[in-house]
Amino acid sequence: MPHPNAPRTDLHAAPFRDFSYPLLLRGLCPPLAVGGTWQATPETFRVEEIPAYQWCGEGEHAALTVEKAGLTTRDLATAVARTLGVSPSAVGYAGMKDKNATTVQGFTVTGVDTERTAAAFTEAGCRVLQADRHRNKLRLGHLAGNRFRTWLSGADPEHCRVALEQLVRHGVPNYYGPQRFGMKGDNAAAGLRVLRGEKRVKRWQHDLLTSALQSFVFNEVLARRLEAGELDTALSGDVLRKEDSGGLFLCVDPTQDGERLRAFEVSPTGPMPGRKMVDAEAETARREASVLADLGLEESLFHSLRGTRRALRSRVDGVTVEPADAGVWLTFALPAGAFATALLRELTG
Repeated sequence: MPHPNAPRTDLHAAPFRDFSYPLLLRGLCPPLAVGGTWQATPETFRVEEIPAYQWCGEGEHAALTVEKAGLTTRDLATAVARTLGVSPSAVGYAGMKDKNATTVQGFTVTGVDTERTAAAFTEAGCRVLQADRHRNKLRLGHLAGNRFRTWLSGADPEHCRVALEQLVRHGVPNYYGPQRFGMKGDNAAAGLRVLRGEKRVKRWQHDLLTSALQSFVFNEVLARRLEAGELDTALSGDVLRKEDSGGLFLCVDPTQDGERLRAFEVSPTGPMPGRKMVDAEAETARREASVLADLGLEESLFHSLRGTRRALRSRVDGVTVEPADAGVWLTFALPAGAFATALLRELTG
């Protein structure tokens, strides 16, 4: 008998067009509905990196904090590398920022003086906010989080406040957003063809596509956890993540760990399959194996990938709601790797 979620587990049904995962706020009793509409534009969506560390002032890398709009991070890095006459791999950054937003983020460029580097970013249409030197190259994930400010049209301010209070309490379901799966929504299906040797791509495309497949698995595990109403319930065999240190451990006492989970000291995690991933046990392992089976995937398929665990929820901080004509301005901060679209989808449905 097919799983009741079979339509959602079709790798060839583009999640970009049919992002039909369940919502935490709709599952509360009573359900919460905020409404409103959201659209990302440079005028209505601002993203600022929260750096993991400050530039140290010396080293082989030019280190800049820049403001950009209308460019993807990769396109900007490629343009700067071309202007400077260096390999694109010489340009480092901690996060992939949206094109349809005004974003502030850090970059490093190896082996180039600071003034030339700043001029290259300016030529590419950016505003350089800080230019310095640093010892290490920025790499993906080297940030503490992101701070967001955005406009939600047609939303009621009081409904927003009530809903955000619940998301602060329970956490935001940590879905990978539609952008993870590409403009056509087919990155996960392409990642499957790559792992099966049916599609040959460049290295960066390999990582992009195979991580989309891992993300598809993760999203389905999270969706079923939400449908069961167990996002803030500890299950036997869960791999739990400590919120303060990021350390992982197995849940052997669901009662005790459940109290820590509800206090937001720890969070349950889901699989990004690969050889280095910490395996769940008991009930959680059975559930994760069921997801792979329903997707038609074998665990061995992912052995060429490193793998990891990802928290099933993300903490939201620094929340403000500012009423304005016909809507609200929202400000909030999320940890590295969390998608603002996951929170905004909760609000708008």
